[in-house]
Amino acid sequence: MRQQTKPHGSAPRDPAGRRSAPAGRSSARPTRDRGGAGRPAPRSPGSGDAPRWPRNLSSRGRWVLAAVALVVVAVVIGAILWATRGEPVTESDDMPNSVAERVAELEAAEVARAEENLGLVIEHATVTQERVTPVMHELHAVLPTDDTSPAEVREAQITGWTALLDDLVAQTQAVPTGSSEHNIVRNGMAVSLGLLGDSVDALDLARTAEGEDQERLLELAASLRGRAVETWAVAATQLDLMAIAGDRGHVHVFLPVHPTDPGDGGLDLPEGDGHADH
Repeated sequence: MRQQTKPHGSAPRDPAGRRSAPAGRSSARPTRDRGGAGRPAPRSPGSGDAPRWPRNLSSRGRWVLAAVALVVVAVVIGAILWATRGEPVTESDDMPNSVAERVAELEAAEVARAEENLGLVIEHATVTQERVTPVMHELHAVLPTDDTSPAEVREAQITGWTALLDDLVAQTQAVPTGSSEHNIVRNGMAVSLGLLGDSVDALDLARTAEGEDQERLLELAASLRGRAVETWAVAATQLDLMAIAGDRGHVHVFLPVHPTDPGDGGLDLPEGDGHADH
């Protein structure tokens, strides 16, 4: 019979048929360090650090510490207040020292602006009155307020009046705005000149109309002329009051309704103004 040989290195079996560990080898696996690279090793019980200050203070100690901190803060604030007592508040040269001074500056600037605007509007109203007065006289000849016979309006007159009034309206609107009183004068003159222009337009239509249409257009032209004079009178009255308040004396720039108008601004027009027979 052939003798069976065991494989080299095979482990012997125990009576139960299980292989036993080879000689020189331990059956127990080595314990891994699962802490990982850089991880601290587990601490043993009781090895923790002791509480740090001020956590390790007692309740009384903490109260004492808080009181000391409050005293220190109070001393620092008191020292700062004492060191800065009596020192004036410095401001830059281009900034007003107080709100009151700034208000005074604004009020002074407003007074200067109002004074400048008053001079401008007085000059403008005076020049405008001088330029419009001849037109008012010519309009009275065409639209008389008395029993005189109306003159016939010519096309050249219409053209000249329209050009002049348009120019004066533009100049009046170019006057700077200002206070409420100033704007009453400025806007009143502009509206008045516009109404005069409407009166001239009605006259131009009446020139080529006939019968009742012509009569109604002439009445409309006279009515617009009267409204223009009254509107100008409101502005002129306001300007007179402003001139007196500004120590410039009386300024009378009323528009005359007729050549012998006393200068009352046309506020006392006869009931039949513009309604005479044409």
